[in-house]
Amino acid sequence: MAKLKIKNFGPIQEGFSENDGFLEISPVTVICGNQASGKSTIAKIYSTCVWLEKKIDSEEYPKKITKTAFKDLLAYHKIDCYLKKETEIQYIGEACKISYINSKINIDSIKDADYIRPKIVYIPAERNFCTSIENASSLKGLAKDTFDFLSDYMVAANSLKNAKYKLPLNGYEFRYDSKTNTSYVADDAKNYEIDIVNASSGLQSLSPMVLTSAYFSQFIADEKNTNTEFSFDQEKRWKDGMDKIGKQYNMPERSIQFLSEALAQYKNKTEGVIRLETERDKKIYKWLIRIINSRFINVVEEPEQNLYPESQAEVLYYLLQCFNTQSYNTTEKIENKLLITTHSPYILAYLTQSAKAAALLEKSVPEKEINKIIPSKAAVSGYKITIYETKSDGTIKLLKPYKTLPSDENELNKALEEQNERFSDLLDLEGKFCK
Repeated sequence: MAKLKIKNFGPIQEGFSENDGFLEISPVTVICGNQASGKSTIAKIYSTCVWLEKKIDSEEYPKKITKTAFKDLLAYHKIDCYLKKETEIQYIGEACKISYINSKINIDSIKDADYIRPKIVYIPAERNFCTSIENASSLKGLAKDTFDFLSDYMVAANSLKNAKYKLPLNGYEFRYDSKTNTSYVADDAKNYEIDIVNASSGLQSLSPMVLTSAYFSQFIADEKNTNTEFSFDQEKRWKDGMDKIGKQYNMPERSIQFLSEALAQYKNKTEGVIRLETERDKKIYKWLIRIINSRFINVVEEPEQNLYPESQAEVLYYLLQCFNTQSYNTTEKIENKLLITTHSPYILAYLTQSAKAAALLEKSVPEKEINKIIPSKAAVSGYKITIYETKSDGTIKLLKPYKTLPSDENELNKALEEQNERFSDLLDLEGKFCK
């Protein structure tokens, strides 16, 4: 499990006081809190570190980088201005450790790391720019993370080949016309289709988020990903690795063509299971998943943006279903990651429902009964969920679960309770003065 420590960086000052200051990034991690309290800062630092780890492991980026180079990476998310002498950032991942202390950046590889190469998508709060403005790609001054998300979104949209895609919102459907570079949303029940530029802000925010999440989670899981052609660097790494394995097991020299042969050997076409029967097979497989994207890390800012509470539930369940889409069915399960930032108490409430549904599934409650309440495919064990709350004073608090269910002891729920108390006080005044 990855760990992240942040101190004296932007709105985060003292940071997390437990676990020597390290936040554990669970398979599903939620950062909630007030505005400008550091939610997005955590998401952006995490995204930067996992991206850097991926590039270093694939030898696409040098391990020894300068402070200036690290600052440039932070500039991608427009948070480079937060760096100061007292800043401390530490990341402990699966392939390397990254630390920025006393204005010095240091990166150490983790020996014998079992690293699984991810596809990383950062879905910014500014995603509406991708759909609310015509020809958004031609905009000048668009943040780099938003511009790159726009590229991912267009890849996902083009994959539809002009077919309609059902959105998790009131029966709406999405369609992209590659000839005119135009996105549409349609409602068959009302018999209309409009340019997404003219659609509601909720649809403009939701469409690129769910479409991109669905595409990349499914692409990783789909068998066609294993047949994707390698880049020149990937091909070289594959051949170098296969040469080492070949010498160790006295195998004849193999070229890149061994990839398809190896996968065909492992995968049972009817069950979709990769069989790892020998030590050689296991080594080849471990080398393979370090070269091709074999899991999905999805970082989503404010999935509730511009959505009614019931719609927030549908979107969260959709993101959790994407998280549950596994890349390979092996004896050792490869798991995706989902990190969410949110202002919404409803998101936390619906996440609790997901954890409860998972607990019921473990007790053999029929899926069809659970599906009457929430999608069973969105069920996630509470053991896989961690929720942190960023505070206005620059600290971070862990919301400890109750019997594996996410806690409701947070400022978002307290705000709702205070509203109810105020209304109760007003009713008391009515009873006292309006007899």
